[in-house]
Amino acid sequence: MNRTLLFSLCILLFTQCGDSDTYILKEEVDEEIIGYFISFALEGELRGRSINWNFEKVSTEFVDSDSDVIGNCMTFSDGTNLINVDKTYWNASSDLKKEFLIFHELGHCVLERSHTNAATARGTCKSIMNSGENICITNYSFSTRDAYLDELFL
Repeated sequence: MNRTLLFSLCILLFTQCGDSDTYILKEEVDEEIIGYFISFALEGELRGRSINWNFEKVSTEFVDSDSDVIGNCMTFSDGTNLINVDKTYWNASSDLKKEFLIFHELGHCVLERSHTNAATARGTCKSIMNSGENICITNYSFSTRDAYLDELFL
């Protein structure tokens, strides 16, 4: 699908999701990531989360990272955000792992959530917003996805 058509589809989808909200995606969101932005917005809407989905202030960039950081959300003084994604990790990941990464970073950029390492008695992370520092065990799978997303959009 070419970039213009995909971008137009995104605008159309985002203008249909809320009562009066308009959803705008910056063109600086890589076309490999746009679908995850749309899914994030729809999952929030399904959970009754009324958010001004102003994605025009979020852009993405693939980077070559030499560290263990696979993604991060950088917030700037003008209110814009940049999500950096490690290209090597991205290329080697399943759709579910990509979703987890983008939803986690949008949790920072859009929902303004910080890290939480709350865990169950078995040591499983209770939130998609865990720090990834192995303090708890992330168990994001098709069977646990709904519970993680319910918690994300609280």
